[in-house]
Amino acid sequence: MKKIGLLSFLLIFPLFLQAQLKALYQAPPDYIGGLRATGKDYPYVIPFVATDETFFVQFDDLEGDEKNYYYRIRRYDEHWHPSDLLPQEYIDGYDSDMIQNQENSRATTVSYTHYFFKIPNENTRIKLSGNYLIEILDEDENPVFNIPLVVYEHTVNVAVQARRTNDPATFTTHHFIEFSIFPNGLQPLNPATDLRVILLRNENLFDARVFGNPTFVLPNELRYREPEQATLLAGNEFLSFESRDLRGYNRGVAASELKEFYEFYLPVYFPRRNYLELHDIDGSFLFDSFQGRNNKDLESDYVRVHFRLNKSALPDDGRAYVVGRWNNWQTTERYRLKPVEGENFAETVIPLKQGYYDYYYVGRKPDGSIDWTAVTPSFYETENRYTVLVYYRPPGARYTRVVGLGQAVSKPLK
Repeated sequence: MKKIGLLSFLLIFPLFLQAQLKALYQAPPDYIGGLRATGKDYPYVIPFVATDETFFVQFDDLEGDEKNYYYRIRRYDEHWHPSDLLPQEYIDGYDSDMIQNQENSRATTVSYTHYFFKIPNENTRIKLSGNYLIEILDEDENPVFNIPLVVYEHTVNVAVQARRTNDPATFTTHHFIEFSIFPNGLQPLNPATDLRVILLRNENLFDARVFGNPTFVLPNELRYREPEQATLLAGNEFLSFESRDLRGYNRGVAASELKEFYEFYLPVYFPRRNYLELHDIDGSFLFDSFQGRNNKDLESDYVRVHFRLNKSALPDDGRAYVVGRWNNWQTTERYRLKPVEGENFAETVIPLKQGYYDYYYVGRKPDGSIDWTAVTPSFYETENRYTVLVYYRPPGARYTRVVGLGQAVSKPLK
């Protein structure tokens, strides 16, 4: 009975984590664009940073009226509940400060003000590993949007491997992830209670698998091999397009024109039933512009991107969404594709800064989570990046640390 109870808890707990972070998350409003918040792993946009690394944040205000914005840093526990610590316990310097770097766009059809800052900086440094939200505030200290961030240590080593499953029911559609933690002197008294391990696919913090007790405890290794919990849908390769050149050819774009703004029309997508290898960056994106020769942050324009999906590929409930790292995997009404009268496709139009983008058409389950197979099938050959985060809180500790991170790519499975 205990084993069944623990398994049921582990299957339900990821939904709790997802719901908790989703309740905290505040997406940027429509007038905020060009948000890119990441560590050094270019071109992948990652919501993690090591304690000895720098986290960079940039965004544009499309109203272009030179507002004053501030950042504020708040810490959360492993369940995304507010930390009991005071800001001065996890921040060196100011936990909130004005964003000093702002400049106006140059020679663009869409005028905007560009903002940039980094953590740590001369006024702010995060002292402790853990879960954080970087809040962006207006001059009246009202939250405008926030950015989830995980700060981690290199205290333990984490080895991760992606494999095909042994189950005939999932052999062609899923990946099995097994991993080991090498404590390196960190000795939890009880791994089942002192450690909390999180597994993510393609750096999506809103879709986490949680692990408790390791499967095997060896002298200097905690090995996790749980087929039921660590078998993840592989999905399909991301579609992609580029908008680097406003006047020439762009890969993944069917047509473009200049009206009041630049309009880029993506091909009407009809999902293939067989796997086709596509080169992508696992849902990520980057900003780039052929016209922005001196400063791409300020000279890159915004284009209205028309995402189009064949009506026959819509899920049974008629609701399909476009997601990627660029919209933080959100299935809100803004990203829903709606049928176009007199045409064979559903469409949504999103203004995006020039660059390269991966995207994916999905459905939404009743619990609000993403249905990755509502539009396109899943194939084991799909390349994904899998991340394991190790949370550590020994008895009597006032806060939880993130003591290690490991990653693996499923590309060798091809």
